[in-house]
Amino acid sequence: MEKKRESGEVLEHMLLEEIKLEQIGFMDPPDEWDLEFHQKEPYVPPILIEEQDFEETDEENASMRYTLLAHHRSFWRMLAKRPLSIKALVVLSNVHIPLAHESIINCTEEALLFDGLLRNGLCENRSRLSELLGYSRARITQILNLIKLPSEMRRKLLLTDEISEFQLRPLVRIIDSKKQMTMFSHLIGSKLTGRQMALFVDGKKKEKKETSPDLEELMSENNVSNGSEVHTQEDKPKSDSQDKVSPSIRTAQIRELLRKVGSMREDEREASAREAGATEIDIMLLRGVSMLRRGLYERAIDLLEIVVENNPDYAPAYFYLGRCGNLTGDLTSAENYLRIALELVPDDPDYLVEFAIVLEKLKRNTEASTFYKRSGLLRKRFSED
Repeated sequence: MEKKRESGEVLEHMLLEEIKLEQIGFMDPPDEWDLEFHQKEPYVPPILIEEQDFEETDEENASMRYTLLAHHRSFWRMLAKRPLSIKALVVLSNVHIPLAHESIINCTEEALLFDGLLRNGLCENRSRLSELLGYSRARITQILNLIKLPSEMRRKLLLTDEISEFQLRPLVRIIDSKKQMTMFSHLIGSKLTGRQMALFVDGKKKEKKETSPDLEELMSENNVSNGSEVHTQEDKPKSDSQDKVSPSIRTAQIRELLRKVGSMREDEREASAREAGATEIDIMLLRGVSMLRRGLYERAIDLLEIVVENNPDYAPAYFYLGRCGNLTGDLTSAENYLRIALELVPDDPDYLVEFAIVLEKLKRNTEASTFYKRSGLLRKRFSED
């Protein structure tokens, strides 16, 4: 997380509940857990949620009613004392959510909190959660994506508050858990920044796939940020047969698809798109773009967010979410979404221009000028080719 908080102060005056230890479901600490080392840390009461689908008749889980979401190290320290019960904050309503969130400085625990709140219906949806916490919906999605990391990795992340979501973001898009753990070990051992991690992951992938010499030269000459993902078949999600292509190629395919069917009526558009080989997730994107063009921005955002939640490499969806934010004046969300699009496809002139427009509206004219120039250089190069 980018902002550090004084976690102990937030829960100091909150009413805590005494919960029997046997009623709490939790993750065991990883092998690296060192009680003596973490004993020196300030104690912060654990944060729990009460499971909504708990049934007394379930004999196997009859004693387990709560789930531990945050302050695992405090909880593990208490376990060593073998208590019968523990004082904890139980999140029961929207009133507790901002207070609980303010106490968390570990990015994995932040993701666990968001997931628990949404899973149990304590918060209606991501939009409501973003309102309560003052986050953009893009930021909520980025944090929730950490839940996709292997459980072993998440357990290790609970030991340190020094790793940010931005540093872990490149790992989320890798499906192979062994590769994730190898790169995670490199992240920890080398203390890489988020950008260094993106470049490291990207470099590993490019060892296995040749890139067009013209594109490599172009990226070098124009100093285009090299944060894109070039996925092998093994790395890509298996939910969509066309997800095996790189984000750059997928962007070009969607652009051509929109050119062909974008002006058609809805029923004709979807039929023609399917004939052209569009997948169901492509159809969902087309519906979102159609809503955007009709000015139905909230409906467009809902559709496009479904796309990125299930396909985190789908750059066009992030681009159009960014455009929605731009058009509605939600410039923070627009910037976040467009940054993700450019991480996936750093050499797309349209993405660069949209991003520059948002930066210009944010009065960051020097940055905007840089992206306008990069877009112009790319357009010129592509036209020459």
